[in-house]
Amino acid sequence: MMAELLQTLSGEDLPGKYVFLWTSLYDLHSQSKEKLADYLQDSRYDLITLDKLNQGALPENTVLFVNWHSLTTTKQAENGARDWSNVYVKDREDGRSIIEVLEKTREEGREIILIVDEAHRNYLTDNSRRFVSEIIQPKLTIEVSATPLINVSAEDLASKNAGFVSVPFDEVVKSGLIKQETLINSEIGDYVNIAASADKIVLDAALAKRIELARLYEENEVPVNPLVLIQLPSESAATSALDTTVREEIEQQLFALGITYENGKLAVWLSDDKKNLELIEANDSEVEVLIFKEAVAVGWDCPRAQVLVMLRAIRSLTFEIQTVGRILRMPEARHYKVPALDSAYVYTNISGININNKPEDLDFFRTRYAHRKEGISKVKLPSVYLHRQDYGDLTAMFSKILIEELNHRFHIFEEDMVNQVYEKADKELELYPEELKTPLLADVVIRNLDTVQEEIGLLNMERIQAEVSEANIQKEFDYLMKSWCLPYAPARSYSKMKTGLYKWFGTLGYDQSRWHEVQRIIACSAKNQIILDEVIKTAKRRYEDLKPLEIAHKRDKSVYQFELPEIDSFGDNYELVPAQKYAFEQCYLRKDRSEPERYFEQMLDSSGQVEWWYKNGETKQQHFAIAYAYQDEERGVMKYAAFYPDYIVRYADGSTGIYDTKAGNTATEIATYAKSNSLQEYFAGLKEHGLEEVKGGILNKRAEGLFLFDGAEYTPILESWTRFSI
Repeated sequence: MMAELLQTLSGEDLPGKYVFLWTSLYDLHSQSKEKLADYLQDSRYDLITLDKLNQGALPENTVLFVNWHSLTTTKQAENGARDWSNVYVKDREDGRSIIEVLEKTREEGREIILIVDEAHRNYLTDNSRRFVSEIIQPKLTIEVSATPLINVSAEDLASKNAGFVSVPFDEVVKSGLIKQETLINSEIGDYVNIAASADKIVLDAALAKRIELARLYEENEVPVNPLVLIQLPSESAATSALDTTVREEIEQQLFALGITYENGKLAVWLSDDKKNLELIEANDSEVEVLIFKEAVAVGWDCPRAQVLVMLRAIRSLTFEIQTVGRILRMPEARHYKVPALDSAYVYTNISGININNKPEDLDFFRTRYAHRKEGISKVKLPSVYLHRQDYGDLTAMFSKILIEELNHRFHIFEEDMVNQVYEKADKELELYPEELKTPLLADVVIRNLDTVQEEIGLLNMERIQAEVSEANIQKEFDYLMKSWCLPYAPARSYSKMKTGLYKWFGTLGYDQSRWHEVQRIIACSAKNQIILDEVIKTAKRRYEDLKPLEIAHKRDKSVYQFELPEIDSFGDNYELVPAQKYAFEQCYLRKDRSEPERYFEQMLDSSGQVEWWYKNGETKQQHFAIAYAYQDEERGVMKYAAFYPDYIVRYADGSTGIYDTKAGNTATEIATYAKSNSLQEYFAGLKEHGLEEVKGGILNKRAEGLFLFDGAEYTPILESWTRFSI
């Protein structure tokens, strides 16, 4: 996010000149520099570290990366005062002291913007406050943290001095950025050996899981080598005697499996010992296991890390999402449609595992497991899994729509010759060079991307009476492209906007060699900007209506055969329920399930017509789902989603039932109409293709009993329903 902000600022005409001081803990400033170097490689920023300081002031757009802790360390002086101890903070004969460099920077009129990574750690100490106020003297401080200490007040929100954006955790999961769930001590029972220590059992299970994951990545042609993180036990920052003993035991166990420092498969990251850390973050790194303590737990970015081994000298630990933050990221920022690869794994010797009492934590951590019963008849059903395709940007479809709308505006038809197209466009647009020499806006055409949509066409059209430089044309053109993308993400949408305009001007005879002329036509004419703005707004409105169809088309391709999973996992929001006919050895059901669900479950378990029943899950590919569409009345567009029916029932006669329970207002929701109709269409499709008999529908619990709707067109009117019995 900070890289994106810097990228945005690089294209803004800011009031003043700036340099940036980026501070991080441990050696994370080096990691940050490497990450930003990739992201900002085409920008005007110069990224440096302290060893690259010169005597003079920092040039504009310099980003200086420093280790915050070492920079703010002090020592006792002879006079009793505490002086800065870092060599780059002391007075130096070569003039490369950060104090002198920052003073000269300010003297030359450049302001300092301080960026504090992991701001919640070691930043609010007395030393830190003193260093900021005395040495850095920033114009602006940006604090970056996953656990911010700043609280935004209602007054600041009301006055728009501050803003607050909350992203639900499940939305981050759906985006594909992070894992779908975390399994704690998964299948560890297979490694229990009465002669082995708890630590050995935990490590054996973790390493076996790594081998399984590596095989799955290879089978799915994903170039990722999964990494196991092993955390040493003591709570202290320094390596304790206990840490040393445990480390030696781990290394012996790994050596027996061919995982050593010498062959590059083992790495260590301790304050006093570091081995094989070069390029360890790369997805194809040969390192399979990393031994660490605390340093890796803060800010380290290694998305291939997927298994965490916690060997702790404590009896109880409360798990929350931040506890396993290092293994949550997806290696390629997408899910793989393979449940094991979309999950994170924790193996620990801690006997008391508690889950933080937040809904997202209770759902995310899986500590209980149930195995499918042996010998039950299998069911195979076509199922869909809808991956997120909407990233808030303009897609390639927009370019096509924009060209169509431009043709409509200028009455251009497919059979028109190039000269005819040009003549039609020229009736409204200023296309000739003599029309484009002077009209570059002196006022800001685009300066505030938040309000530009209201401002375009309403600005004071003061003009510069001079020939326009190519550099200024490019700058104004880029501003316009970004502003016209809004409210879609400019960084991801810019190319689609530009492509659409270039292609359309291509029909006027402007090929790639003349794109600089197209930029002049757009950037140097207020009249052209107003006309194009109107057309682009029309194209975006049409795109908003059609985009869900494009997304649905992409999503529906993810079809697979659903079968009951061999193992199901559950979080702390589930309870063990006695059930004779449940499809698994243990029946775990949500504690907060509805009264109609409980009623139906009892009916299923007591029926002689039922062979087995299964409570379907939600959101994951291992669960059964069908696609459905419904009209979003608020936005006036079609919505596409996955419908996960509540229950799958196998009857003694070999047929299968699929049911979803409703009660109260849920029976009359718009989505319920679409779900019911889609379910019946699904049944009809199976029957048409001669597949096994499948039936079911929507169940509604009333005072007089349970009622079923299984008609082709849904209605909540109870007279159209039938009393359900097994």
